[in-house]
Amino acid sequence: MALYYNISFFLLLLLMTPNLELSLVKSCFLAPKIQVHIINKLPSNTAQLQVHCASKDDEIANEYLAIDEDLHWSFCESFFETTLYFCHFWWGSMNKSITVFDDAELCVHSALYANYNNNCKWEVRQDGFYLEMYNITDVNNPSFFMYHINYWS
Repeated sequence: MALYYNISFFLLLLLMTPNLELSLVKSCFLAPKIQVHIINKLPSNTAQLQVHCASKDDEIANEYLAIDEDLHWSFCESFFETTLYFCHFWWGSMNKSITVFDDAELCVHSALYANYNNNCKWEVRQDGFYLEMYNITDVNNPSFFMYHINYWS
């Protein structure tokens, strides 16, 4: 019964204090804040890379990325962990749609290692799409590496 009154008091406090409510939303109160980065690592003097990224609720971008340009955004993972972001890429005659986020622990379900820093960093290269992963096989010397996770169509 005491727990019920504590929760009720907390909810009443949130309703009475609008500034507190907004600050909780901005800081991802109940879920981790995730960052997604899409970096153009294609060779120079080639066709431009066009990127369109979105989720069910958000339109992130539909633009051309220069070499080494970083398209990035952040968001709060949903309480039920159902957030999904995808991107469609066009480069010359090639195009590919990939999921860039669907798992708060791994970035994407097909990743090999956990994403300990909530940062999903992707590189678009000539031979496909790479996701940064954190290798902890050597506990004394953990390292980051880029894992080739998808090819151009």
